[in-house]
Amino acid sequence: MELGRRVEIAGVHIRFLPRPGLQLQNITIYDNSEFGAEPLLRSPDVTAGLRITSLLRGRIEISSLSLSDASLNLSRGSHGKWNFEELVERASRSSIAPTTAGKREPRRKFPYIEAGHARINFKNGVEKTHFALTNAEFSLWQETENEWGMRMRANPIRTDANLTDTGVISVDGSWQRSSVLYDTPIKVSLEWKQAQIGQVSRLISGTDQDWRGSVALSSTFAGTLRNLRITSEVSIDQFRRQDVPAGSNFRVAAQCAAKYNSDERALTDLDCSAPSASGTLELKGSGAGVPLSSYDLTLLAKDVPAQSALELIRHVNQNLPRDLRANGSMNLEFSLRGGGSSTTPQLQGRGEAKQVRLRSHGATELVLGDIPFALRTSVYPAHASKLAIISALANSPKLQIGPISAPMGRPTPVQAQVSVSRSGYTASIHGEAAIKRLLQAAQMFSLPDPQVIAEGSSTFDLNLAGAWDLAPPALTGTAQLRFVHALVRGLNSPLQIRRADLVIDANAVHIKDVEAQAGETNWRGSLLIPRPCVAPDSCSFQFHLHSPQVTAAALNRLLNPLAAKRPWYRILGLSSSSNSFFLKTSATGTIAIDKLIVGATICNRFSTDLNLQKARVSLTNMRGSLLGGQTVGSWKADFSERPPVYSGTGNFDGVSLSLISGLMHSEWIDGSGSASYRFKSAGWDIQDLLNEADLKANFTVKDGVFPHLVLTDGADPLRASVFSGRLAFQQGSFYLDETELVTEGGIFAVSGTASSAGDLNFKMTSENSTGYNVSGTLDQTRVSAITNASTQAALKP
Repeated sequence: MELGRRVEIAGVHIRFLPRPGLQLQNITIYDNSEFGAEPLLRSPDVTAGLRITSLLRGRIEISSLSLSDASLNLSRGSHGKWNFEELVERASRSSIAPTTAGKREPRRKFPYIEAGHARINFKNGVEKTHFALTNAEFSLWQETENEWGMRMRANPIRTDANLTDTGVISVDGSWQRSSVLYDTPIKVSLEWKQAQIGQVSRLISGTDQDWRGSVALSSTFAGTLRNLRITSEVSIDQFRRQDVPAGSNFRVAAQCAAKYNSDERALTDLDCSAPSASGTLELKGSGAGVPLSSYDLTLLAKDVPAQSALELIRHVNQNLPRDLRANGSMNLEFSLRGGGSSTTPQLQGRGEAKQVRLRSHGATELVLGDIPFALRTSVYPAHASKLAIISALANSPKLQIGPISAPMGRPTPVQAQVSVSRSGYTASIHGEAAIKRLLQAAQMFSLPDPQVIAEGSSTFDLNLAGAWDLAPPALTGTAQLRFVHALVRGLNSPLQIRRADLVIDANAVHIKDVEAQAGETNWRGSLLIPRPCVAPDSCSFQFHLHSPQVTAAALNRLLNPLAAKRPWYRILGLSSSSNSFFLKTSATGTIAIDKLIVGATICNRFSTDLNLQKARVSLTNMRGSLLGGQTVGSWKADFSERPPVYSGTGNFDGVSLSLISGLMHSEWIDGSGSASYRFKSAGWDIQDLLNEADLKANFTVKDGVFPHLVLTDGADPLRASVFSGRLAFQQGSFYLDETELVTEGGIFAVSGTASSAGDLNFKMTSENSTGYNVSGTLDQTRVSAITNASTQAALKP
């Protein structure tokens, strides 16, 4: 055979229609043994068309070969020689006429060979590689006396991966007659379209490098295989990381030219250029080896707009806002060297971004000026452990950006340093800034910031770290706030922070040594805000606060949206507004107030544990000095109900009753009292609370004096060593039950009612059948005897 290979055919059938030909079954063309036992070509069905004019001359000549479902193995031997080299060289020495030669050509013509649904495998010696071409449409012919042509269209695959979007490769080429393959003049054009870059990266490297976009490549190869000139154009549309949603189109495009020498296996005069607005990116250099095991490359950027770099970062990390814009330009020179005696690739270089300014619609301009940067590869000692080497390579190379100086409304600019690696980025920021400018900068870079409008200054030392994914960056460090004036959502008055020290860690913001004024009240203490927490309704914070004086009226004016010119108890109506601070906030902590003023009542040394869970308020371990005595209790208020619901339990001990009567503007009682109580009520104001109240208490009055109560004419006001029993308040009235009054004249059982307006209806009875009816009011009390007719009612004005 002219192929120089052993050929095996399982069967041959002659066909006359529609034109004469041969039907070959299971044709196998074996390869040389140095390339393994697998055949060079196998096809289950081959149609061989016969040239009619040759038949008329009594000669059998094949005009075409059509292979179906063929499998072709292209193998490279241990000495670098391909298994098809001998076939090409044989064809160059043959005297076969071109495929399209005229009918009078006496020589045999080269047949037109085509294959459909073929598979092309690539082998390295006797072993198949992971690369192959499938669904190949292939054709081969002799164009002229000294030139052959070919076309191919196929889908590239990797046999150890399930790839679906690797695109379509189309090849058109021609080569001329030469006795040596590597001296054969060739001209080949290649197009690779409809490929997804993530699938292409997995095709080439075996792993998905997490990039997305549509890649297109067109190349031409001209010259000889020994000295080849290569020109290429490559573009990527919708370029982004896989975890960044597709948005505006970011296109990367470049044109390249290079020379390749097969004897030296060297790529030289590499020159790639990518325009970027008014600037350019260029890649120059050389490489050698298969694949390029040694290389020397240089990347140059000239007047590349800073906006282009910003767009690239945005398509790598979606945390940057869409409206962020950058002015300025960049120049850089990076070099990449590797192979030879070098153990690891060395990537290094320097550059500078000039006159950089950032701006967005939601924030003022941020002037960064000239920014230097440098690129370095991690270096590790020869005796370093394998783990240390892997760690160094994973985070290498690193792009060091800075120092960056940014004026932030204070005399000294803020300083920043940024480090960018393959795994993520870090930044250190320190200096003094105006709070307003600092919050604007946080908004500009989509960093978590409190939803406040603030003026003042801050000194800080912060560290920022993030990965190239959807997670927000981690912010840690310390800051000091001084003389901050802030408008906080949920507060009707500005928050004045004289000082506060912040420690920011991965899980919380610790605010220490706070000195602040909220409305009319001064506070000192500390807070702990979990992270992330960008709004009051997104987290639960902890606090410990102390104030020298707090009034309920001031709290009402601070917290209640409906508080303007209304009495202090209108704080009960907090939940009537959907914008109420309490409806959205969760917090736990302690409060200590030296002087708590509730209406006309003063409670000294007040303290309590407070738990606020989005409109549900609990006051536990509540203590204080009230009305000359002590009080403890636990109260709850549920502002999520409509109307709000209140409940509680507690005790009073040693309370001055004269102070209570003074608050009522009626000196109707004196002495000291104690009580334990529980209550429940609901309503928007005081009247609602009285109408819905359900109060039960056990009380004791010692050394009681009732100035307005005289049992007989000419007697002194009633005195009682002990007055104790059960008290209830329901439906707007007080009820006494199982109550005992101990006086010098005897022991009386007391029962009856008193309205919230002060109307009395009580009965006093003793064991000796003496009794009295008590009626009237607290100020004008009437007493009438029940069992003794001589007892006259008396009224002391």
